[in-house]
Amino acid sequence: GNGYVDFAGSGVVHAVGGLCSLAGAMVLGARIGKFNKDGSANPIPGHHIPMAILGTLILAFGWFGFNPGSMLGASGGGNLRIAVVAVNTMLASASGLIAAMFYMYAKVKKPDPTMVANGMLAGLVAITAPCAFVTPGEAFLIGAIAGVLVCIGVAMVDKIHVDDPVGAIAVHGMNGLWGVIAVGLFADGAFGGGMNGVAHT
Repeated sequence: GNGYVDFAGSGVVHAVGGLCSLAGAMVLGARIGKFNKDGSANPIPGHHIPMAILGTLILAFGWFGFNPGSMLGASGGGNLRIAVVAVNTMLASASGLIAAMFYMYAKVKKPDPTMVANGMLAGLVAITAPCAFVTPGEAFLIGAIAGVLVCIGVAMVDKIHVDDPVGAIAVHGMNGLWGVIAVGLFADGAFGGGMNGVAHT
């Protein structure tokens, strides 16, 4: 009943950034060798996977300043909700990672480390809007859906002949939108009174 709420920016940060990257990639065009004459896509794997995994872990660590830090306090005035935000952020990142790993294993018979990293980031992106408004179980589900959605999204972007080297459109654009939708689907009303000028009834 509070209207549109986006606690830490799934929409205003991630969805906007991801959709802008889609526009930029469409304008720039594909790298040489990415697409064949028949329209099929060639994978161009990353050159240093351990560095990509390290970058993912650094981003995940930073998210605990991003999401819980959006409480703007850690005590008094309802700020103890910071603990729920932190737990939900951790659970969604873990479930996004696990879901992407199992999805890729089912599809290509190996757990692709780059998609596992993208699954973790997708879970983090998706939980950024609802992290203060949902239960830990719902956070786990939101992250798991994000982990599968990013794998599907990367393939979809290839099918429309857009070259997205690191999956930013699928990670940020698609899962930013999913995070905003997830607020409406899963918010339980336990937190958020006063937002958009609407008090608890």
